[in-house]
Amino acid sequence: MSVQDNTIPISSLFFDDAGPHVVRAGFAPRSRVEPRLTPARGQELQALLSTSIAQLGAVSRERSRRTPVLPAPVAIDTLLFRGRAALDRALEIRYHLGSEMPDRQTLDELLDLVALAATD
Repeated sequence: MSVQDNTIPISSLFFDDAGPHVVRAGFAPRSRVEPRLTPARGQELQALLSTSIAQLGAVSRERSRRTPVLPAPVAIDTLLFRGRAALDRALEIRYHLGSEMPDRQTLDELLDLVALAATD
């Protein structure tokens, strides 16, 4: 049993003649005589701009949001390690480093932790 190939080559779907082949779907045909629009000039332009700017200002005032009330700032001292906690953090960093040399940022953190461990 043979299967028929019902494939249509895409080239057969194009027009054969050279005419203008513009297809408009869903739009009413345009009239041949279209009114010409001239841009606003002089005082008319200034009036349009003033009105637009005033309307934008009114819209932005309507939409303006109140600034949220922020919580009180936290003292940095409450966030720092102290005493044994600072020493434990330094040991944790040392453990993760293994035999690697620490970079400058890690070394600075280790030295700060040693100083914090001595404060308590």
